Amino acid sequence: MKSLILLLAFALAAGAQTRPVPVIFDTDIGDDIDDALALALLLQSPELDLKLVTTVTDDVYSRTRLVWKELSLFGRTDIPIATGAPEPFLDPKHEGLAPQFQVLTAQDQPPAAARQRAAGKIVEMLLASPVKMTLIPVGPLTNIALALREEPRIKDKIERIVLMGGAFYPARREYNIYRDRVAAEIVFTSGVPITAVGLDVTEKCKLEGADLARIRDAKNPASQFLYQLIQLWQKGEPTHFPTLHDPLAVAAALRASLVETQLGKIDVEITSPAFYGATIFTPEARLAKTEKATSQAARNVNVRAFLDLFVERLSAPPR
Repeated sequence: MKSLILLLAFALAAGAQTRPVPVIFDTDIGDDIDDALALALLLQSPELDLKLVTTVTDDVYSRTRLVWKELSLFGRTDIPIATGAPEPFLDPKHEGLAPQFQVLTAQDQPPAAARQRAAGKIVEMLLASPVKMTLIPVGPLTNIALALREEPRIKDKIERIVLMGGAFYPARREYNIYRDRVAAEIVFTSGVPITAVGLDVTEKCKLEGADLARIRDAKNPASQFLYQLIQLWQKGEPTHFPTLHDPLAVAAALRASLVETQLGKIDVEITSPAFYGATIFTPEARLAKTEKATSQAARNVNVRAFLDLFVERLSAPPR
């Protein structure tokens, strides 16, 4: 009987280790190309279970339509979408057409439920989840900050936040944090465990040469769609290669060994206009006894291993 109980315990433990991680993905898809590539990597990764996609900043409904189009091509229209905040906490939204919106047609209309407010949907899904979830925001952090402010109980339902944002070695401004620095400050001071994949690390990851050719030559509609988006982003400059900022955050969530991190505390500059949005990282060893280290800042990446994983999955047919 004891042996049977032990075997059952081992089987349950093994099942828990292989169970996909439930994920909420928050994106400003449509401007830079890396958001669409990050979403594709998520969809092609069995280690992650995408439960919700939310859009943020500026023309959020066109972003929602683009998400819907990509989900459709990957055969995943079962995944809910919600439309997020168009404006940061302080600054106005930007007008203008994001280049990738050119692929949208009259048929790319998500269901009415996609107009649900993103922060509310995030709260609803987290509170209803029987297990903790991982958040992967790859744009300004407005939706995440709104959700945390509106319902602090969700902190206990978040396993961690793995985000693309900031720059730490050395500190400098990065768009996602700068665009809504108040939201970033709310998120980084929330006490939720955070892994921040910053610009200083993501800039090492370029999609070019044979890696780009594998996606270009893949014989499936989803890969061809991604390559079309890359071409739109290039604007006629074929040597302008994508930097895989957002896909690296997804990769860090599915395979932590790809990214070397350091534990500490991250502060966001919100008082000095000359340095708005700068991210200041303090290692755990240098913190005061009253301060708590809750953030991991990426400091290096295994570029070749990451690119091999990324290209293999994005050149494969939808799983």
